[in-house]
Amino acid sequence: MGDFFMSGTKEKKLNLPQSLLLLLLIIVSVAVCIRLKTGGPMIGLFASWIFIYLFCKIFGISYANIVAGAYDAIRMVVPTLCLLMAIGVMIGTWLQSGTIATIISWGLKMINPSWLLPLTLLFCSILSIVTGTSYGSAGSAGVAMMAIGNAMGIHPGMVAGAVICGAMFGDKLSPLSDTTNLAPAVADAKLGDHIRSMLWTTLPTYVITLILFTILGFQQTSGSYTEGSITVYIDALNGEFQLGWITMIPAILIIVLLLCKVNAISALGLSSFAAGFVSYFVQHDTLQGIIRTAYNGYTTTIEEPVLQSILNRGGMGSMLQYVAIICFAVGMGGMLEKLGVLDHILQAIVKRINSDGSMILATMIVGYVTSLISCSQPMAHVLTGRLMAPVFQERKVAPEILSRCLEDSGTMAGPMIPWHGYGVYMAGTLGVAWSAFFPYLFLLYLTPVFSIFYGFTGISIKHLPETKNNESKESSAASDVYKRQETETKKEKEKRKNADKTCSSRNRHTKCVSECQRTFLRCRGR
Repeated sequence: MGDFFMSGTKEKKLNLPQSLLLLLLIIVSVAVCIRLKTGGPMIGLFASWIFIYLFCKIFGISYANIVAGAYDAIRMVVPTLCLLMAIGVMIGTWLQSGTIATIISWGLKMINPSWLLPLTLLFCSILSIVTGTSYGSAGSAGVAMMAIGNAMGIHPGMVAGAVICGAMFGDKLSPLSDTTNLAPAVADAKLGDHIRSMLWTTLPTYVITLILFTILGFQQTSGSYTEGSITVYIDALNGEFQLGWITMIPAILIIVLLLCKVNAISALGLSSFAAGFVSYFVQHDTLQGIIRTAYNGYTTTIEEPVLQSILNRGGMGSMLQYVAIICFAVGMGGMLEKLGVLDHILQAIVKRINSDGSMILATMIVGYVTSLISCSQPMAHVLTGRLMAPVFQERKVAPEILSRCLEDSGTMAGPMIPWHGYGVYMAGTLGVAWSAFFPYLFLLYLTPVFSIFYGFTGISIKHLPETKNNESKESSAASDVYKRQETETKKEKEKRKNADKTCSSRNRHTKCVSECQRTFLRCRGR
């Protein structure tokens, strides 16, 4: 009886009012935790699991089936979780080996603080395009530029914003990126057409972003950064580390490995091993000390407060809270999808489409909603593409426009959401709170604005040729006529055949009757 009851209730889902109430409770709980600055969004996301459990019990829904959706979703982000742990190890070992210290020392000598922000944007953009990974770019070049920016006294949120914008620019346009290949695959578009279509929305916003960071760079040069500060910082770093080209081996190695298309986790791990060797043979640290740093992070003996804030970080343990946030957030998204919450909201949005502009706007909204709930780029692309593809086909809009919209929303939304895998990763890797870098993500929130503008003005919106559609319709109509004629011909042949059989039977019957009559007459005559 229990099995029967469960099998009958496991497919039950929430209706629209119930879905909205559940979402409201989740949003409020997360917002309160963020506002109180207590555990970030993690406790609020944990509370969402409790809310979902209560809703399942109240409305008679199988919680076992719903929580299975959470575990399925979490399995999709396991590589990201492993990547976060690897980043923590790499940062700790880079600090201990003197790699970060060398980068800071050289950066202070070579880079003008006024140009740090635009240079950070360009450097991360190039590396991300070449390697195809925003994770790797932020974890290598991003960490280095953050260290230089902190030493120069530049607002860390601005530097982090430049890192993220550069990393996402390359991740969005690189043919080596997973999202750049996933989006056209979902939309049934060609990769080349997809990239060319994205240039319409990405290049103008990138130019604007570069100009804005250049202006901010000249405005944000800290007054505390003086020639005297350079000497103090460099002397302090030289006092704690042996600096030189050999300490740059871990940084050079990871860039080479990423360029050679080595898996990001493997590249980070090999770079960490190289940093461990440098720490042992150059900095003369013990094996126990290296392992301890890999887990707990590095602790400097330098008394300079600015350098302490830069050097006292890293380690696998420092990433555990971010792993927890991603697990609870992604798991929540999987459960909400199982409960049908996404379907209700998305269908309500799609029903209001009456033009190309409203279709593009709806796609943007759907992309952000799926990103907010699923906390995963692949899931956002698949869900949004699956829902919007029929609408684009009905309006005869080219599939590369849909794939572009998937990237303009689903890809770009990640770092803008504090509990999204991307947002959590960037905050943990760069060592900056989400609230600090969010205002400076110019590329990320300008790109969808351009996409919506193009939708309502018709700029760059490509439609499928009407001739092909007409030919297709005519061909279909001709095919129907042919089939109908063929069917009618078959029916006529069948009727004729039956008629022939009937006639033959009648003739045989008539002939038989005539023979009988003649025989009867002959017999009578006799």
